[in-house]
Amino acid sequence: MYLKPNMMIAYTNKKTIITIFLSVLLAFVLCGCNSDDIADTYWRNDKTGDWLIGLTEDKVIYDCKVWDIAKMDESEGTFIIQAKIDSDSLDIILGSEQNGKRNITIGDKQFDCSLIDNGWYLPDYAEKDSCATIADNNYAEGDSVTIIGWIRPLPAVVNWLKNKIDDNEGKGNEVVVKMMANILTGEEPSFTAPIDSDGHFVLRMPIENTTFFYLDCSLWSVRVVAEPNETYFLMIDLQKKKKLFMGKNARLQNEVNAHNVSIKSYGIDTLEKMGSVMDILESVKIQTEESMQGLDEVCRQHPMLSERFRVFYRNKILTNYAHILTQGMYLAPNYEVPEAYSKVVEENYWKELSEPYSMDACEFTRFFRDYRFRLEEAARDKIVYSMKWIMDQAEKDGIVNLSAKDREAIRQYDEAFPAYWDKRESAPDSLQEAIDDEFGKNDFVKAVVAIQNRSPKYEDYSHQKFRKRELEHVVKVMNEREWSVTAQDIMLCQLLHYDIDWSRKPLGQELLAFADEHIHIPAAINAVHAINDKYEQIGQRKLSNEDNLKSNDAVKDMSEGEKILRKIIEPYKGKIILVDIWGTWCGPCKMRLQHSQEEYERLKEFDLVYLYLCNRSSDESWKNVIKEYKVEGENVVHYNLPDQQQNAIEKFIGVKGYPTYKLIDLDGTLLDVNADPIDLDALAGLLERMK
Repeated sequence: MYLKPNMMIAYTNKKTIITIFLSVLLAFVLCGCNSDDIADTYWRNDKTGDWLIGLTEDKVIYDCKVWDIAKMDESEGTFIIQAKIDSDSLDIILGSEQNGKRNITIGDKQFDCSLIDNGWYLPDYAEKDSCATIADNNYAEGDSVTIIGWIRPLPAVVNWLKNKIDDNEGKGNEVVVKMMANILTGEEPSFTAPIDSDGHFVLRMPIENTTFFYLDCSLWSVRVVAEPNETYFLMIDLQKKKKLFMGKNARLQNEVNAHNVSIKSYGIDTLEKMGSVMDILESVKIQTEESMQGLDEVCRQHPMLSERFRVFYRNKILTNYAHILTQGMYLAPNYEVPEAYSKVVEENYWKELSEPYSMDACEFTRFFRDYRFRLEEAARDKIVYSMKWIMDQAEKDGIVNLSAKDREAIRQYDEAFPAYWDKRESAPDSLQEAIDDEFGKNDFVKAVVAIQNRSPKYEDYSHQKFRKRELEHVVKVMNEREWSVTAQDIMLCQLLHYDIDWSRKPLGQELLAFADEHIHIPAAINAVHAINDKYEQIGQRKLSNEDNLKSNDAVKDMSEGEKILRKIIEPYKGKIILVDIWGTWCGPCKMRLQHSQEEYERLKEFDLVYLYLCNRSSDESWKNVIKEYKVEGENVVHYNLPDQQQNAIEKFIGVKGYPTYKLIDLDGTLLDVNADPIDLDALAGLLERMK
């Protein structure tokens, strides 16, 4: 029997309630059944090796469904069962058991079956599956996977009940998808499904292609290699110690959970201790070989493992170590990676991957995210950058008009730029700003800047022209390296999606036309258009409070950071000011801004002024982020100062990273305290002491 929550209302002590519940559970578990009982048994089809059917006291698991037992008769070890789901019925005959085997008839089909007895997982299949093909839908849109699950017998219910009693919110457990990614966009989405009081859950989620992820909750975790449009039934029996997958193509799920291959993972700190990048390369090559040998050994010990198992784990090994190697590239002096290192990544890892690349989407996405920067660098190395080139283009398209004096300034700029850039690139970060200032003092640089400022269209125009030129060379490099069309599409989709996400503004017509011409997978080009449309629509929206955006006119002719800041905060004397230094290009900054309204609500008693100072961001991007995350309110103040003024303020404040938070007290004093709103309770405590 199952003890229902309403039977315990008379008890008032929570610990007593749980103790009684667990005692009844223990009594139920220990009662057991006689040897002919079929409750809590799982049977596999001897012919296919798959899990065919499971039985509990009052349920049948078959065809990825849980059926109610409407009627059951037993005679000399043979069971005749009628099971139902709504109006559907199922007739089942379980022949008498002989040495853990039964003949089972389901409807008009007969199966020779064996009891799944020892161990958590489905034992090895009896026959080898030589098919090495992992399902590949070429990233078709609209595909999904369904996982129907049941956790039993009762621990999940106990856990759910305890949560309900303790927090009075009635929250049950949930299953969470972890380590999953969309390889077209580079995003890592999150999916969850609630577990009901009987331990059941249904998770339906979109997938781009076959993809690996973990399905996790507080009680258990399983590995899933989900193939498009498949339905799997997952049984987690914590009493019988079973984790089993049912489904038309569930073999790979059962094999991946039953057998693991050791794959090492390194953080950047560990890589730094390995020595030079070539030392990292040699170490990772050794670890790769050891993991491949480990895979061979698992397959040797279990010769009936499918070829799909080998293909999956081989890809998982390669993507894992490829990602480690691309991380190691960041440790090269001046990011200049030896050609031999890059060649190994390209030839021994990237080109050795099998499709679909989404097999281990999360690790592949992280690898590709780092690798695409290297690809862009290789493309840029082929480009001769010239101010004359972009100015000639701009004049041809009517963006600027150039005089003879203008052309002379442009000539001098192009002549001096290479030496300036080489000096800047070889200098430590602490000296780069001074080198920029020195170059900017030249009359020809000032003249070029003046030309650029003549037209409000120039900035966006030049960005599109330069970016298109870079992407054309990226395509050229990919073709030279003989990348497949699919690989090129994924790379271009990720690059353009990242551009929009980074800038928080649309691509513009020229770059969008480039995407339409060069990306062939419908899901990939649609992903680019979807995020582009999103920011076009945001750009068309009006701010709910235009007064939040402040003009720079009051500080127009000022250059000293402290004086600029004092002038900005002048209207807010007598109030505590929370200063947020951020940028539209800064991922952590934007993540924090998503919670702005929560922050305002939590801290409303302190009547703060929220002063946002935006770093190196276009006006369009600046406004879009403010609108997207609703960084608006009565006490909200936004500035997007020219770069030199923003830099001067940041130097005065002592900005070392983004975002940076500072507090200014009631007297206008800049405080050296931790004002990070990521911990609102701690910040509220600090503000309370400042009253």
